[in-house]
Amino acid sequence: MNGKFRTLAIDLGASSGRGIVFEFQDEKYSEKTVHRFPNGAIEKNGQLQWDIAMLFEQVCEAIRIANNECGKLDAVGIDTWGVDIGFIGKDGEILGNPICYRDSSHAEIRREFSEYAKDLYSISGISDNDFNTTYQLLARKRESFDFSQVKHILFMPQLIGYMLTGKAATEATIASTSGFYRQNKGFEQGFLDWVGLDKTVFPPVLKTGERIGYIKDEIRERLEITYDLPVVATPGHDTACAVYTLPRDNSHPLYLSSGTWSLFGTLEDEPIICKEAFEMGYTNELSADGRVRFLRNIMGMWIIQECRKQWIKEYGEISFEEIVRLAQNAQDKGAIIDVNDSAFAYPGNMSDKVRDYIREKQGIDLQSVGEIALCVYASLAKAYKVAYDGLIKITGRKYEVLYVVGGGSNNAFLNTLIEKELGIKVVKGESEASALGNAMGCIER
Repeated sequence: MNGKFRTLAIDLGASSGRGIVFEFQDEKYSEKTVHRFPNGAIEKNGQLQWDIAMLFEQVCEAIRIANNECGKLDAVGIDTWGVDIGFIGKDGEILGNPICYRDSSHAEIRREFSEYAKDLYSISGISDNDFNTTYQLLARKRESFDFSQVKHILFMPQLIGYMLTGKAATEATIASTSGFYRQNKGFEQGFLDWVGLDKTVFPPVLKTGERIGYIKDEIRERLEITYDLPVVATPGHDTACAVYTLPRDNSHPLYLSSGTWSLFGTLEDEPIICKEAFEMGYTNELSADGRVRFLRNIMGMWIIQECRKQWIKEYGEISFEEIVRLAQNAQDKGAIIDVNDSAFAYPGNMSDKVRDYIREKQGIDLQSVGEIALCVYASLAKAYKVAYDGLIKITGRKYEVLYVVGGGSNNAFLNTLIEKELGIKVVKGESEASALGNAMGCIER
């Protein structure tokens, strides 16, 4: 790359979103956060949905601010959480809000199709989870959704991209989270036959850094942008973006992408689809370079985030930094939860859920915010140790360093707990790793 390149990374998480401008020149970069906003599923018509109109307006606001404060942009890239999808109708309009992966209908379908879990895993090695796109599509079928009216199915980053440009596209890293997208082979028609869909509803897969299209004229005018602004198919999955920032001198780095979800894994050249991987809950998702992110999904900062919501209601404003301080000073009662237990999968009174779980399972009474927070952080470290031991068993590799990236990397207390549990060095990576990897993907053109 010659000269300056200025890109806006739109990084959408399940609990918040941000727009960060990165300017690259001479193998260095600067960054400026221009917009942050909260996100979260809304309950509508008995379902958990994403407010796509709100998300789109916040993305537009980020573009407007970025252009005004930083000057002409060379590209916009969008990454989001995985698995969720939107439907585009035959008339080109969006068919309602996308359904959130946490909607209870997906767990119900998963239970019904439990005998097929290994068959689904054999398609692409995606671990068996309530939220998989496979179960989402089967749930929509059960609800008699009219698939005959669908022109395109788009994953969340490309859904926003479509709203900006009018162009439909697919990107491999986000598609690979679905459960029916094979490395180098595309979508599995055999599964889609169950649903009653043809894989042609998924638009062509673009290469990393390829242009999706230019922002529509009417949107440019509204945002007072006077030049053609391309939206680029950067790595669409936020974890793929985060992993893209890891040191390139290690072909099999050990990483923890720590945010609302924790993704603990390594990079492999090919999917690892075997009995042990299935039973231990490992998943195979694609990285930006076409390799495989072999990892475990672990309920991450979601539990603390939901606890904080309850504590704010009960005690008033409390920051994450204060929660960490209280945990550090709390009495360690040895309380440990299974962070992946379904008891913690859904929103609402999470602090009570942790307290009740510990009382029932261990007979321990947790009284304070600090004791509950310490329990959650210690439990996360234990979960990472289980994932670490499983990786060693399956891959046969030994690891000397764990790279922690994402917002959770700023939690030095948790990093210390992890280091003690794993017995290896923990290195803090980029806290805005998803956004940085997004921007790096944009300059691959």
